Amino acid sequence: MSTVVVGFDGSDLAKRAAFWGAEEASRCGSDLQVVHAVRAPLPEPVFTPMSTPIPEFVTEETMSKAAEDHLAELAAEIRQGWPDLQVTTNVRLGRAVDVLAAEPGDLLVLGSSGRTGIAEMVLGSTAAELVSIGGRPVVVTRSGPVDGRVVVGIDGSETSTDAIEFAFAFAARHGRELLAVHAFNDVAWAELPEGDVDHVRADLAKLLEEQLAPHVARHPEVHVAQEVAFNAPARALLQAADGAALVAVGSHGRGAVKRAILGSVSHAVLHHAPCPVAVVHRR
Repeated sequence: MSTVVVGFDGSDLAKRAAFWGAEEASRCGSDLQVVHAVRAPLPEPVFTPMSTPIPEFVTEETMSKAAEDHLAELAAEIRQGWPDLQVTTNVRLGRAVDVLAAEPGDLLVLGSSGRTGIAEMVLGSTAAELVSIGGRPVVVTRSGPVDGRVVVGIDGSETSTDAIEFAFAFAARHGRELLAVHAFNDVAWAELPEGDVDHVRADLAKLLEEQLAPHVARHPEVHVAQEVAFNAPARALLQAADGAALVAVGSHGRGAVKRAILGSVSHAVLHHAPCPVAVVHRR
């Protein structure tokens, strides 16, 4: 049995991520594991407005108890919406990145930012670090639309192939249309005669169709649209992300340095897409 792991910190975005993970786990036939990481702070006084400092100290025990209470409330809400879903919750001591990276599971789901996030369009440090750790897909959720199409970026790389399969499987489970975007970011095309541009576009469309063919054969129920964009890949994907249910990208593509964990395209999409983003690492 596979497991969807959700990182939770009590914030509204983390709660939304838990509901997103519950829906995905239900459709996948997976279990749901919600994990709250508690990092013991140094004792510090708690201040209340318009008063003198109160010598009240926060301990591991009080933090863990509060986290358990939050998780119990969340689990009850999830079971109301998904009564057949197997839901477990855990409070772990340690830094959130370390705790969640070590948590076994097939998919990791996170809110775009947590309690310390300035705004939901700002990727939180925990999410940014966890997305950079390979081994399994990571989905970063936001409060944008969830009923649109699925968008996947394609560049012919191995991670792109894995992202395509993730996007097709997600679209099939959720009954969504899929838009495959191949962006041709070569400034030389702008100097070509119009007829040559048409030939380049046709060649790229053929290449895109060939890359999609095995996935289309595995998921014939998914309606697929294709787009060849003479644009920067990140810009093309962000334009396509408007109103999307999900954007899937490889962790890095053809242009990435081999040791780079996140390519510039996946980095830009993660930080600026208005919808959930799945970053798929090379298997």
